[in-house]
Amino acid sequence: MEENKNLSAGASGLAPVVILVKPQLAENIGMAARAMKNCALTELRLVAPEQSHVSETALRASSNSEEVLQNAKVYATTKEALADLQTVYAATARPRHQVKEVLTAEYAANHLPAGQKIGFMFGCERTGLENEDISLADAIIEVPLNPAHCSLNLAQAVLIIGYEYYKTTINPPARRLITNGGAVADKEKLYKFIDSLSARIKQSPRLKDEEHTRSLLLNIGNIFTRANITEQELNSLYGIVNILSDHK
Repeated sequence: MEENKNLSAGASGLAPVVILVKPQLAENIGMAARAMKNCALTELRLVAPEQSHVSETALRASSNSEEVLQNAKVYATTKEALADLQTVYAATARPRHQVKEVLTAEYAANHLPAGQKIGFMFGCERTGLENEDISLADAIIEVPLNPAHCSLNLAQAVLIIGYEYYKTTINPPARRLITNGGAVADKEKLYKFIDSLSARIKQSPRLKDEEHTRSLLLNIGNIFTRANITEQELNSLYGIVNILSDHK
């Protein structure tokens, strides 16, 4: 049977739930909430936290993600926290000797079951998820890291897995140029400037010979043609050339 492509936030409207099992420190809960908001994840569930998720420490660490903490639900057991979910992924890097499918975070995010309520489950800071918790999950999510040191803190784990999910909901340009509203100069204007600069350079008595001059002008042309120069920058360059010419 063909697997469904992720239809999470963009199509199904169901963003995954984050479940923190027995988190120890309020600060880490707050930082996990911050990581969630970075990735457009808003529903946080806590299983038997040792410290309050709405303490001043947690709220401060959340860095303007207070609503995630204030709306979080607290459960006494992991089973209760997972009860209404349909698919649960357990985040762990340690082998647990259980028969479970292990998915990379990227693969899992791109193959979430469509239309289901999904949970990403994380263990406590010191030991991670216990075997009993992992046995409640459908599959394990693993972040491929240096095998010699693959330990992540709680917020890092939430951020990495959350980000893989978030990437499936957006389509950002792989590369962009910020011009602050200025237009990139068209080739006619750019070539006119290069020709003007070249003409001035050719007047210099420091040029060694024709071959040296030709190589120099080619290099100058390449510098400016690959620079995506804006019209404002081009005007500044004209001004610089004129200033230098006036100080001969």
